[in-house]
Amino acid sequence: MIKIKNIEELHGITEGNYNFYINNNEEKDLIIIENKKDKLKIEIEYNKNNIINALEKIKKLTEIKIVPDEMNDREILSYIQSKGYDKVLWNLIGKAMHQFNMIEEGDKIAVGVSGGKDSLITLNAFVRVKKIAKINFEIIPIHIHPKHDSADCSEIKDYCKKLGLELKVIETNLDDMLFGKEKEKNPCFLCGRIRRGILYRVMKEEGINKLALGHHKDDIIETFLMNILYQGNRNVMKPSYVSEEYGVRVIRPLAFVEEKNIISYARKLSLPIMKSKCPYETSEDSKRLRVKNLIKDLALENEDIRSVVLNSIKDLF
Repeated sequence: MIKIKNIEELHGITEGNYNFYINNNEEKDLIIIENKKDKLKIEIEYNKNNIINALEKIKKLTEIKIVPDEMNDREILSYIQSKGYDKVLWNLIGKAMHQFNMIEEGDKIAVGVSGGKDSLITLNAFVRVKKIAKINFEIIPIHIHPKHDSADCSEIKDYCKKLGLELKVIETNLDDMLFGKEKEKNPCFLCGRIRRGILYRVMKEEGINKLALGHHKDDIIETFLMNILYQGNRNVMKPSYVSEEYGVRVIRPLAFVEEKNIISYARKLSLPIMKSKCPYETSEDSKRLRVKNLIKDLALENEDIRSVVLNSIKDLF
């Protein structure tokens, strides 16, 4: 990966077998890429006010990711929007936001940024709306980072900065709170509750009225089936609800978006995803993983199975 402040910084850089040069003249601005090993020369024309398309072409042709430190509004929107995702991502997010009135004038919206694909795309969704809609609202990305976790969150800090936002990092002793001296067999519910409680506390301190989470369509139907099969109830993960305990609204803009399309978008943009070190995420004892695999098997017979299940529980929203 190459980080640049501006396109001119590419001039003279060598990465692998590729040499980069910038050639500006009165007729057009060019990025010239030479691969002397393969005797290859590529010329890419670019717009100084919108270099994202050129950087995407470079990645496609060379597999080299070039990341600008800062982008203007037009570049941010072009980067986030990407091509081919209107139907499977943006239209569905817009539908959820409109149906559940997720964004209102004057809102202060906290986005829980875990560093995973879902939370980063949720953040992108709000930035996109901020750039195209005539609604005045504030976006506050918040990351809860366990002190014992050695994972570096600098990449998601840089990512937020690139979008014109400042990531608020809250350090916690989450492992101590979860396990103490004895490890729980499956602490996922408790972990989620503790994290949510931390977010609510920060929101109250800073006057934030809404919390956006990255749960998607698959999460909603998996949770519903887990509750049916293991708890004997019909509780659902609602796209929007008010936490009576804390008095804030929780919203899930990805409620109608399937995980496979989130994965595709995250890969295309090479989002700076933090690798999870949670041993329970892929544990054979994970009930969620069992249900996820069950849905995958059912989808082999009916590819619309996720929509069928979601439509059957919409009356519970």
